Amino acid sequence: CLPQPTSRVMIAWPSIRRVRFVVASLLAVAACKPDATAPTGARPPYLAIIVSVDAPAEVTSRGPYSFRVRELSGTLPVDTTVRASPKDTIIFHVEPASYRVDIADVPATCGVRDGNVQAITVPPNTNTSLVRFFVICTPALTVSVFTDGAIPDSAYVLTVRSSTGAERVSVLPSNGSARLDGLAAGTYAVSLRHIDTHCMVTSDGGENVSASITASGGAAVAFRVVCAEVNRRPRIVQLAASHGGGSVGFLIRATDLDGDIERSFLDITDCNRKSVLPVRGRLRGGFSGFPNVTRKDTAVIVGAYDLGLTDAQLAGRCIAVWVADARGNHSEWVEVPLVARTSAKSPVATTFNARYNGTRGLQVALSTTDPDGDFVGLFFTYLLRDGVVLLPADGQPDRLVSDPPGIIGSTILELPFGIGFGAWNDYLGVIVYLVDKAGNFTRLEDSDLFR
Repeated sequence: CLPQPTSRVMIAWPSIRRVRFVVASLLAVAACKPDATAPTGARPPYLAIIVSVDAPAEVTSRGPYSFRVRELSGTLPVDTTVRASPKDTIIFHVEPASYRVDIADVPATCGVRDGNVQAITVPPNTNTSLVRFFVICTPALTVSVFTDGAIPDSAYVLTVRSSTGAERVSVLPSNGSARLDGLAAGTYAVSLRHIDTHCMVTSDGGENVSASITASGGAAVAFRVVCAEVNRRPRIVQLAASHGGGSVGFLIRATDLDGDIERSFLDITDCNRKSVLPVRGRLRGGFSGFPNVTRKDTAVIVGAYDLGLTDAQLAGRCIAVWVADARGNHSEWVEVPLVARTSAKSPVATTFNARYNGTRGLQVALSTTDPDGDFVGLFFTYLLRDGVVLLPADGQPDRLVSDPPGIIGSTILELPFGIGFGAWNDYLGVIVYLVDKAGNFTRLEDSDLFR
């Protein structure tokens, strides 16, 4: 009347709020006798695991859970782990002894009423001993914060405000998490407060984010905080940018005491620090050693990205930027409206040609002019065959950036083959972005390198 020792009895879950493992099978187990005609090895005593889940149906359908069964004294070699979905029944043949049963992989919005560990003694000459776990799932919000950098804060004030105005306030360690239970379904404003002036939140949305909790589960929010040396953090003094044709061009001027700005981060936002990009913000590093940033009191960074968004999707958005130095000190965020490029004022190329110099190198001939005389510099990238630049193949040409902070002026040095990435026939083209002081830009592309 029982399955083999490690088999599972599958039963259907009733469509009610309280769900129970094993019920039908336990009735069968109770009717069994020690001398019942069970298969060889499937004789009492048995250990059955029962789980009751008090949760909406959306939660009870999750799984599987993990169960680890160990004999406590260590005299019997019993230490086994099984995984069971909410539709499974677990029944073991065991020797008389004391056992420990652990439950794991419970959904994050759930808790086990009497703990995740149960102990039970299986006496000799008995039929079935039961281990019971009561899992209760209630909507909850989990908030985590991760802080690093110079002189990090020790703690923050966390506020969670509902749409009705009800607010919870608590203290959150600078590297820790908090779980807020008993929240009704709805949208909540989650804010991290009391952040020292030399620290800033770099995660999406900044210090104010929105979290939605449904009746069937919870939500998780993570804040990332980076702190800087007060007297050595960079400061952005100018950010100018524009968009056009699904691309964005920008100019950043930033002061730095040590002249060692090393990277920049750019995002397109809803003007409240919430990213609108399919893949959040773009980090570009490797600035060290380039003449427009290294050992400069004021670094000048020229950059551009192809975003893959339409101009209609970029209209009314903002560009948000920070820079960081080689010591990890971050500037503050700067967020300004992202405007459409003014083509009548954008730089113009009077000469542009990218071509192979035999199989020795790749040359770019470029000369420029600007309608209002405020051309600053350019950013450029090489296009290579898919899968060449240490990236997995994705069906799109790879992009190689040799001057990540851009170039002041319009001179692009020849790229010699035989060093860096790829051979001469790996290169497919060159894209150049000309950027002026107002952030207006012109995008150029040459995909015929033989002429």
